[in-house]
Amino acid sequence: MDYKKILEHAIRDPVRKIFAIIFAFGLWIYVAIGNNYTYQREIKLLYTNLPDSLIIVDSVSSIDVVFSGRGGALFSIWAAPPKAQCDLRETNIGKIAVSPQEFRIPVGYGPLRIDYNTATVSLTIDKKIAKEMKIVVPTKGAPKQGYAINDITILDTVRAVGPRKILENTNEINAETLSVKNRSSSFDKELRLEIQSALLKVAPRVVNARISIDQTIQKKLTYVPLILIYSPEQRVRVDKNYLDTLVVVGTPGRIKDLTAADIEVRINLTKLDPGEYDLPAEVILPKYITPILSVPRTFNITIN
Repeated sequence: MDYKKILEHAIRDPVRKIFAIIFAFGLWIYVAIGNNYTYQREIKLLYTNLPDSLIIVDSVSSIDVVFSGRGGALFSIWAAPPKAQCDLRETNIGKIAVSPQEFRIPVGYGPLRIDYNTATVSLTIDKKIAKEMKIVVPTKGAPKQGYAINDITILDTVRAVGPRKILENTNEINAETLSVKNRSSSFDKELRLEIQSALLKVAPRVVNARISIDQTIQKKLTYVPLILIYSPEQRVRVDKNYLDTLVVVGTPGRIKDLTAADIEVRINLTKLDPGEYDLPAEVILPKYITPILSVPRTFNITIN
């Protein structure tokens, strides 16, 4: 084949060649759109008309569909995929199964036959409720020596809207961790909320916090009761059932009214085998108060 002559001919009359190619392509399209074909694809699934008092907890976002029809109609499906619509106007709370035959798929050019590769689509519906949430602010670092956190106040009211099953058992939302390293004075800070579930709509998502820092004082408490946690089959004997002395440190606002009744001193024995042990107690104090001395340091405990 003489490529040089072909090239010379194309250069000599390129417009005619381009027109011929376009004409041939157009003729092929014209013939193709009149034939029948089958076209399978995944399309998005939209849920419509859900009552405002309800919320979708679990669902599928797409569905496999087989379209059968003329090429022209299928070309429009390929070029601009439609979205299947599931009408939830008369839905119920709980897990439900919807037949794809109930879906509406708007097709601009037809007619088309539509088949589905699944018999039902499952989704879960719950009642939507609103609830005011408490904000918990984790902290890291320690204030400057001789100072402590007195209080952290959230200046905004935070409300969450979402499924009843989640919100009935949720009372708190964590904020991002707040650093108080080397702080010796009060300050304000914007904190982003850590939303654990995508099903919850929380407003605002950023809150204003006021952090109160104050100088610390110490307080000495005596005869703080010891709580032993053990199983019914265990027989336990302890040499002493209280702390002789407990010294704690915190701000005056936190410590001035602190009593032994506000403190829990405990030892968990449920996972221990029979025997004799010298065990330290866990001291649980109100927020922002720290133990610095406890006497005795350990308790002699015998388990039978």
